[in-house]
Amino acid sequence: MKKRISVFLTVILLCLACAFPVWAETESRLADQAGLLDTDQKESLCNTLDEISEREQVDVIIVTTNSLEGKTAQAYADDYFIDHGYGQGEDGDGILFLVDMGDRNWAIATHGYAIEAFTDAGQEYIMEQVKPYLSDGDYNEAFQMFAMECYDFIMQADEAEPYDVGNLPKEPFDVGANLLIALAVGLVAGVLITGNMRRKLKTVRKQDQAASYVRQGSMKVTRSNEYYLYSTVSKSAKPKNEDSGGGSSTHTSSSGDTFGGSSGKF
Repeated sequence: MKKRISVFLTVILLCLACAFPVWAETESRLADQAGLLDTDQKESLCNTLDEISEREQVDVIIVTTNSLEGKTAQAYADDYFIDHGYGQGEDGDGILFLVDMGDRNWAIATHGYAIEAFTDAGQEYIMEQVKPYLSDGDYNEAFQMFAMECYDFIMQADEAEPYDVGNLPKEPFDVGANLLIALAVGLVAGVLITGNMRRKLKTVRKQDQAASYVRQGSMKVTRSNEYYLYSTVSKSAKPKNEDSGGGSSTHTSSSGDTFGGSSGKF
């Protein structure tokens, strides 16, 4: 009897041992230490982060916290990335998004290939999409938006054309604004068409030349002169040849690793 119980317990332990690595891998790219997400949201976000990370071979990590432990948001993000062994491949490719609820800070840390994929202008663009959700307290939507933007940016970088100054994603289609533009264009077109039709209905018009009012053969011009009255000068500005200021700025973390990144408040 004892032997059967021992075998049964061994089987259970083996099952748990096999299941735990899968659970750990699923949770590893999301560390919701501030408790901003419910169970279903965590599971969905974990699946999204894992799918993107494994497909693109670049870790996409999201971390929330209530305290920066005396560090800046950028330093905390950099250290967390290194301390928890994130990054794929020889260069440790990955991007980490940190949200600190203590002082409402955010930070992005990029490492390896992610430094190239996420330029300074690109990070600014991403946060323009994400920050409104953070400010409204819709953290799940903010994190899902961040994950999908990362997927788009990595795929773009794989084409050897990372999103950067002058090459950022197109703005989402604004139905309201484009509808107003369409109405305005239609109104202008309508005015032009009806105006042209009205002009065609008029058979009597003011003439620009006196010849129209003179009977043919009744007037003889013996002398004519042309006088220069005025001139019109148009100017156009010469294009400036300025540096676009694109690319990724980098810094060295406390561990001596090179990171890209940015930070701010929401």
